[in-house]
Amino acid sequence: MDTQAESELSRSDTQPVLQTPQYWLSPGPDLAPRTWQRRTRTPIIVISSIAATILAVIAVGALAFGVQERDFTVDGSVVLTDQQYEVSATDICGGTGEFEDVREGTRVRVLDEDLSILGQSVLTAPELSDGRCRLPFSISGIPENRAGYVVEIGTTLRHEAGESNLQRGIVIEP
Repeated sequence: MDTQAESELSRSDTQPVLQTPQYWLSPGPDLAPRTWQRRTRTPIIVISSIAATILAVIAVGALAFGVQERDFTVDGSVVLTDQQYEVSATDICGGTGEFEDVREGTRVRVLDEDLSILGQSVLTAPELSDGRCRLPFSISGIPENRAGYVVEIGTTLRHEAGESNLQRGIVIEP
């Protein structure tokens, strides 16, 4: 029996015993403290808070000012030709016949595609030249970026126009 035990011992000496690797620290003194983490923790928190606040202010500003509608002023005029106007003692010129309500003081409105009123004004003092009666108007505060616009003169005229035409100055010749 002794020889059998000796033979087992000699076999174990020649063949390595396989063990699984150990992934934890061996017992001993604590690791050295990481003081750089403690020193930088507060500045990192402060800088991150300031950066987050700045980004929040920028985001709120972009929402507040980016969503805001811009507007423009419509300057235009209605031009009547010989058959459409008459000269009177009270007016220099004003509409006649089917354009009878086209004269100084007539309401002018700008509507959107749903016929909601976007702004209104009145026709101002007429100008008579070259056989034409020109009645100017100006309407401010018209919002941009609508699908279409309609300029309504009194109850007689409706004229569809695009935004670029209105911004350049529109001339309505019925």
